[in-house]
Amino acid sequence: MPAGFPFWRVVPSESGRQGAYTLPVMPPATVGPEGAPHIMGGVALAAIIDAMEVESGQPVLWANAQFLSPTQHAEELHIECEQCGGGQSVGQWMANAHVNGRPTHRASAALGAREPSEKEVFIRPPDLPGPDDCDPIEEERWSAPGSLIDQCEMRLARQEPETGFNAIWVRNASSFDNDSGWLAVISDFFLGAHPKSARGGSSLDATFRFVQSAPVGWVLSVTQMGAIGRGVIHGQAQHFSEDGQLLALSSQTGVLPRYPLG
Repeated sequence: MPAGFPFWRVVPSESGRQGAYTLPVMPPATVGPEGAPHIMGGVALAAIIDAMEVESGQPVLWANAQFLSPTQHAEELHIECEQCGGGQSVGQWMANAHVNGRPTHRASAALGAREPSEKEVFIRPPDLPGPDDCDPIEEERWSAPGSLIDQCEMRLARQEPETGFNAIWVRNASSFDNDSGWLAVISDFFLGAHPKSARGGSSLDATFRFVQSAPVGWVLSVTQMGAIGRGVIHGQAQHFSEDGQLLALSSQTGVLPRYPLG
Protein backbone atom coordinates (compact mmCIF):
# COMPACT_ATOMS: atom_id res chain seq x y z
CA MET A 1 0.00 0.00 0.00
CA PRO A 2 1.41 3.45 -0.89
CA ALA A 3 2.42 5.65 2.05
CA GLY A 4 0.29 8.68 2.82
CA PHE A 5 3.26 10.69 4.08
CA PRO A 6 6.87 11.41 3.01
CA PHE A 7 8.48 8.51 4.82
CA TRP A 8 11.94 10.12 4.88
CA ARG A 9 10.87 13.11 7.03
CA VAL A 10 12.55 13.44 10.42
CA VAL A 11 11.30 14.79 13.74
CA PRO A 12 13.29 16.56 16.48
CA SER A 13 14.99 14.12 18.82
CA GLU A 14 13.44 13.50 22.23
CA SER A 15 16.84 14.34 23.68
CA GLY A 16 16.27 18.00 22.84
CA ARG A 17 19.88 18.40 21.71
CA GLN A 18 20.56 20.94 19.00
CA GLY A 19 20.98 19.30 15.61
CA ALA A 20 19.56 15.97 16.78
CA TYR A 21 16.73 14.35 14.79
CA THR A 22 15.02 10.99 14.52
CA LEU A 23 13.57 9.12 11.57
CA PRO A 24 10.77 6.79 12.74
CA VAL A 25 11.37 3.81 10.47
CA MET A 26 8.11 2.68 8.87
CA PRO A 27 7.73 -0.12 6.27
CA PRO A 28 7.80 2.27 3.25
CA ALA A 29 11.35 3.27 4.23
CA THR A 30 12.61 -0.29 4.07
CA VAL A 31 13.67 -2.98 1.63
CA GLY A 32 14.45 -6.63 2.14
CA PRO A 33 12.48 -9.82 2.59
CA GLU A 34 9.67 -10.16 5.09
CA GLY A 35 11.15 -10.64 8.54
CA ALA A 36 14.47 -8.98 7.64
CA PRO A 37 13.80 -5.37 6.57
CA HIS A 38 16.49 -2.68 6.51
CA ILE A 39 16.47 1.04 5.81
CA MET A 40 16.94 1.67 2.11
CA GLY A 41 20.15 3.66 1.59
CA GLY A 42 18.44 6.42 -0.39
CA VAL A 43 15.86 6.86 2.36
CA ALA A 44 18.64 7.24 4.93
CA LEU A 45 20.32 9.83 2.70
CA ALA A 46 17.00 11.66 2.24
CA ALA A 47 16.45 11.67 6.02
CA ILE A 48 19.93 13.07 6.64
CA ILE A 49 19.31 15.78 4.04
CA ASP A 50 15.96 16.56 5.67
CA ALA A 51 17.61 16.91 9.08
CA MET A 52 20.25 19.30 7.73
CA GLU A 53 17.67 21.34 5.80
CA VAL A 54 15.49 21.68 8.89
CA GLU A 55 18.42 22.58 11.13
CA SER A 56 19.94 25.10 8.70
CA GLY A 57 16.75 26.49 7.18
CA GLN A 58 18.49 26.22 3.80
CA PRO A 59 18.13 23.92 0.76
CA VAL A 60 20.68 21.23 0.01
CA LEU A 61 23.20 21.76 -2.78
CA TRP A 62 24.99 18.41 -2.54
CA ALA A 63 25.35 15.60 -0.05
CA ASN A 64 27.50 12.51 0.26
CA ALA A 65 26.85 9.57 2.56
CA GLN A 66 28.98 6.59 3.48
CA PHE A 67 27.08 3.45 4.42
CA LEU A 68 28.94 2.10 7.44
CA SER A 69 26.93 -0.82 8.77
CA PRO A 70 23.61 -2.66 8.30
CA THR A 71 20.28 -1.34 9.57
CA GLN A 72 18.23 -4.53 9.82
CA HIS A 73 15.16 -4.31 12.06
CA ALA A 74 15.84 -0.64 12.88
CA GLU A 75 12.87 1.10 14.48
CA GLU A 76 14.51 4.53 14.55
CA LEU A 77 17.42 6.18 12.78
CA HIS A 78 19.04 8.84 14.96
CA ILE A 79 20.79 11.71 13.17
CA GLU A 80 23.08 14.40 14.56
CA CYS A 81 24.12 17.25 12.28
CA GLU A 82 26.05 20.48 12.60
CA GLN A 83 27.57 23.20 10.44
CA CYS A 84 31.32 22.80 10.19
CA GLY A 85 32.31 25.56 7.77
CA GLY A 86 31.23 27.95 5.07
CA GLY A 87 29.42 31.23 5.51
CA GLN A 88 25.95 32.74 5.76
CA SER A 89 24.81 32.07 2.20
CA VAL A 90 26.39 28.62 1.74
CA GLY A 91 27.30 26.42 4.69
CA GLN A 92 29.30 23.21 4.92
CA TRP A 93 27.67 20.56 7.08
CA MET A 94 28.38 17.16 8.54
CA ALA A 95 26.12 14.49 10.01
CA ASN A 96 26.31 11.12 11.70
CA ALA A 97 23.53 8.57 11.96
CA HIS A 98 23.18 5.58 14.22
CA VAL A 99 20.83 2.75 15.19
CA ASN A 100 20.83 1.75 18.86
CA GLY A 101 24.14 3.53 19.35
CA ARG A 102 25.84 1.77 16.42
CA PRO A 103 27.17 4.10 13.67
CA THR A 104 25.41 3.40 10.37
CA HIS A 105 26.01 6.48 8.18
CA ARG A 106 28.47 9.36 7.93
CA ALA A 107 27.58 12.31 5.71
CA SER A 108 28.88 15.65 4.51
CA ALA A 109 26.98 18.29 2.56
CA ALA A 110 26.67 21.90 1.51
CA LEU A 111 23.43 23.84 1.90
CA GLY A 112 22.29 27.30 0.92
CA ALA A 113 22.16 29.57 -2.12
CA ARG A 114 23.91 32.70 -3.30
CA GLU A 115 21.26 35.01 -4.71
CA PRO A 116 20.57 36.64 -7.05
CA SER A 117 22.04 34.29 -9.63
CA GLU A 118 21.49 33.32 -13.24
CA LYS A 119 20.13 29.88 -14.05
CA GLU A 120 21.44 27.83 -16.96
CA VAL A 121 21.22 24.08 -17.46
CA PHE A 122 23.59 22.37 -19.91
CA ILE A 123 22.56 18.72 -19.71
CA ARG A 124 19.55 17.49 -21.66
CA PRO A 125 17.97 14.05 -21.51
CA PRO A 126 18.74 11.48 -24.22
CA ASP A 127 16.16 10.75 -26.87
CA LEU A 128 14.05 8.06 -25.22
CA PRO A 129 10.39 7.04 -25.28
CA GLY A 130 8.12 8.70 -22.73
CA PRO A 131 6.59 6.81 -19.81
CA ASP A 132 3.33 6.16 -21.66
CA ASP A 133 5.28 4.31 -24.34
CA CYS A 134 7.33 2.15 -21.96
CA ASP A 135 6.46 -1.17 -20.36
CA PRO A 136 6.19 -1.50 -16.57
CA ILE A 137 9.15 -3.20 -14.96
CA GLU A 138 7.98 -6.64 -13.95
CA GLU A 139 10.22 -8.21 -11.33
CA GLU A 140 10.00 -10.96 -8.79
CA ARG A 141 9.01 -9.38 -5.48
CA TRP A 142 12.10 -9.06 -3.29
CA SER A 143 10.69 -6.94 -0.45
CA ALA A 144 7.86 -7.38 2.00
CA PRO A 145 4.42 -5.89 1.19
CA GLY A 146 4.16 -2.21 2.09
CA SER A 147 7.90 -1.60 1.71
CA LEU A 148 9.64 0.76 -0.69
CA ILE A 149 8.81 -1.32 -3.76
CA ASP A 150 5.12 -0.48 -3.23
CA GLN A 151 5.89 3.26 -3.19
CA CYS A 152 7.09 3.38 -6.80
CA GLU A 153 5.86 2.91 -10.31
CA MET A 154 8.71 2.07 -12.69
CA ARG A 155 8.88 1.73 -16.46
CA LEU A 156 11.88 0.69 -18.52
CA ALA A 157 12.96 3.15 -21.22
CA ARG A 158 16.17 1.39 -22.27
CA GLN A 159 18.65 -1.12 -20.89
CA GLU A 160 22.01 -1.96 -22.46
CA PRO A 161 24.05 -4.15 -20.06
CA GLU A 162 26.90 -4.43 -22.56
CA THR A 163 27.45 -0.64 -22.45
CA GLY A 164 26.39 -0.10 -18.83
CA PHE A 165 23.48 2.13 -19.88
CA ASN A 166 20.11 2.05 -18.17
CA ALA A 167 17.15 4.44 -18.24
CA ILE A 168 13.95 4.09 -16.23
CA TRP A 169 10.93 6.25 -15.54
CA VAL A 170 9.99 6.43 -11.85
CA ARG A 171 6.89 7.94 -10.26
CA ASN A 172 5.90 8.13 -6.63
CA ALA A 173 2.72 6.16 -6.02
CA SER A 174 1.58 8.68 -3.40
CA SER A 175 1.89 11.77 -5.63
CA PHE A 176 4.60 13.46 -3.60
CA ASP A 177 6.47 16.34 -5.21
CA ASN A 178 9.82 15.54 -6.79
CA ASP A 179 11.76 17.40 -4.10
CA SER A 180 15.28 16.82 -2.83
CA GLY A 181 14.16 14.00 -0.53
CA TRP A 182 12.33 11.92 -3.11
CA LEU A 183 15.07 12.51 -5.69
CA ALA A 184 17.66 11.30 -3.16
CA VAL A 185 15.61 8.12 -2.75
CA ILE A 186 15.43 7.62 -6.53
CA SER A 187 19.18 8.20 -6.86
CA ASP A 188 19.88 5.08 -4.79
CA PHE A 189 18.26 2.77 -7.37
CA PHE A 190 21.80 2.68 -8.79
CA LEU A 191 22.60 -1.00 -8.23
CA GLY A 192 19.41 -2.08 -9.98
CA ALA A 193 20.67 -0.49 -13.19
CA HIS A 194 22.91 -3.43 -14.12
CA PRO A 195 22.19 -7.17 -13.97
CA LYS A 196 25.52 -7.96 -12.28
CA SER A 197 24.70 -5.76 -9.30
CA ALA A 198 20.91 -5.79 -9.18
CA ARG A 199 20.40 -8.39 -6.45
CA GLY A 200 22.66 -8.97 -3.49
CA GLY A 201 24.91 -5.96 -4.03
CA SER A 202 25.35 -3.20 -1.46
CA SER A 203 26.21 0.48 -1.79
CA LEU A 204 29.40 1.85 -0.28
CA ASP A 205 28.45 5.48 -0.76
CA ALA A 206 26.01 7.86 -2.42
CA THR A 207 26.68 11.36 -3.75
CA PHE A 208 23.67 13.51 -4.60
CA ARG A 209 23.75 16.93 -6.30
CA PHE A 210 20.45 18.79 -6.24
CA VAL A 211 19.55 21.16 -9.08
CA GLN A 212 15.83 21.86 -8.73
CA SER A 213 12.49 20.38 -7.71
CA ALA A 214 9.62 19.44 -10.01
CA PRO A 215 5.89 18.96 -9.47
CA VAL A 216 4.25 15.57 -9.09
CA GLY A 217 5.00 13.31 -12.05
CA TRP A 218 7.47 10.98 -13.69
CA VAL A 219 11.25 11.24 -13.29
CA LEU A 220 13.63 9.82 -15.89
CA SER A 221 16.74 8.35 -14.26
CA VAL A 222 19.57 7.76 -16.73
CA THR A 223 22.42 5.68 -15.31
CA GLN A 224 25.78 5.12 -16.96
CA MET A 225 27.99 2.54 -15.34
CA GLY A 226 31.65 3.44 -15.65
CA ALA A 227 33.56 0.32 -14.69
CA ILE A 228 33.51 -2.98 -12.83
CA GLY A 229 36.61 -4.22 -11.02
CA ARG A 230 37.99 -5.36 -7.66
CA GLY A 231 34.54 -6.55 -6.73
CA VAL A 232 32.81 -3.18 -7.11
CA ILE A 233 30.90 -1.22 -9.73
CA HIS A 234 31.21 2.55 -10.29
CA GLY A 235 28.66 4.72 -12.04
CA GLN A 236 26.76 7.97 -12.26
CA ALA A 237 23.23 9.08 -13.06
CA GLN A 238 21.20 12.06 -14.23
CA HIS A 239 17.58 12.63 -13.22
CA PHE A 240 15.12 14.58 -15.39
CA SER A 241 11.54 15.76 -15.12
CA GLU A 242 9.00 14.58 -17.68
CA ASP A 243 9.42 17.87 -19.60
CA GLY A 244 13.20 17.37 -19.82
CA GLN A 245 14.47 19.56 -16.99
CA LEU A 246 17.57 18.38 -15.13
CA LEU A 247 16.63 17.82 -11.48
CA ALA A 248 19.65 16.13 -9.92
CA LEU A 249 22.95 14.36 -10.51
CA SER A 250 24.21 11.38 -8.54
CA SER A 251 27.00 8.82 -8.39
CA GLN A 252 27.83 5.69 -6.43
CA THR A 253 30.19 2.81 -5.85
CA GLY A 254 28.57 -0.51 -5.03
CA VAL A 255 29.94 -3.85 -3.87
CA LEU A 256 28.95 -6.66 -6.22
CA PRO A 257 27.11 -9.73 -4.91
CA ARG A 258 29.15 -12.75 -3.85
CA TYR A 259 28.72 -15.43 -6.49
CA PRO A 260 29.32 -19.13 -5.74
CA LEU A 261 32.75 -20.23 -6.91
CA GLY A 262 32.73 -22.52 -9.92
